[in-house]
Formats: sequence, structure tokens, C-alpha cells
Amino acid sequence: MLAKEQREDSYKKIFGDNHTEKSNEVEKCIDALPLVKLTMTAFVEGEDEIVVGDILTCKLEVKYHNLAKGQKSGYVHSKMYPYLKRDNWFIIITDETFTGLAAVEKITTTEDVFIKEFKERIQRPGKIAFTAILANDSYKGLDQFSKVEVDVVAKASNRVEFNYSKDDIKAIKEPTLLQSALEIEEEETDEDEELDEEDELKLKL
Repeated sequence: MLAKEQREDSYKKIFGDNHTEKSNEVEKCIDALPLVKLTMTAFVEGEDEIVVGDILTCKLEVKYHNLAKGQKSGYVHSKMYPYLKRDNWFIIITDETFTGLAAVEKITTTEDVFIKEFKERIQRPGKIAFTAILANDSYKGLDQFSKVEVDVVAKASNRVEFNYSKDDIKAIKEPTLLQSALEIEEEETDEDEELDEEDELKLKL
């Protein structure tokens, strides 16, 4: 979106020297539109390179230009629409050929910035491309696209590999205190159920 100063230059070229009245009307329209800015990034937290097996984070940020914190967009202006309606934004995550569909989500927020993260474990090396589409269900010409590409390698070149001891590996495989407690509770529950069934049979006899 052009800055207001840049738009002023355009008004002079389009409307001539007496452009003030018409440019004011255009600015009122711009202030009323639900204008947003979409940005998308993809990364692995704490790492410079992306390797097979990593958890890839795809972060989307939608910045609202004309809305203050706690404010909502107004009703859509339409003479022929049968009832009052507010516009809605939808985020669509797809591939670069628009043949696959990874996610669709309606944006609901009372902030001037909407942030959403998608996480996925990488299964194969090579180039991975994501395309985000930000679509409005009421206004034409406001939809936005953002594309990001990442190169995935099969093996890391600059990461330090940790050689864990056998005791550490054994400790990792052993159940945690919580898991142990849950197993004991389940065993006690099973025994209680057996006792209850035995008491019921005695009463029937």
C-alpha cells in the first residue's frame, strides 16, 4: 500500500491541480477499507539450517492498518445485499502449484496484529515451498499472497552431535514418575473392578 504522501502525488497526476476535494473522498474510502498486510516466514527454532527430521515452523502475521486494538471493522457497504454483514478474512495454506491444501482458518482477533504458527516435521530433503493466501469474503482486490521456500538437507553440516551414554539412553526409555503412577493407578482400578464383580456374584448366589 502506498504511503499518503505518495498517494498525494498520484492525485495531482490523475485529478490535476484542483484535486483536494476528490482526493479527500478517496482517503475516506481508504480509511474505511479493511486493509491488511500479510507476511510469512518458515524456520526451525534455534537452527541456521533445516534438516530432515526437524520441526519446521511456518509463521503467519497479518497486520491491520486501519484498526486500533479492540476495534472491529464496520459493516460492508452494499445497496443490494439483503442484510448487514461484516467482512471476514480467511488464511489458506497451499503448495506452489495450488493443488494441495494444508490448512484453512478464519481469522478472529481483537488485536491489530494476528499471528498464527503451523508446525510440521520434515520427512524428505529438497526444496519445500509454501504459499499463503489471505482472502476476504466481501471485498475484491484486497486478497494477498505470500510465498516462502526452504531448502532441506539430509544431514546437518554445522551441528554438534551428542554422544549419549548408555545410562542416559536407558533413563530416557524408562517410564517417568507420572507414567509409573498412572500404571499403578490403572492396576489398582482393575483389581477393584475384579473385587466388585466377585461381590456381585456372591450376592446373586
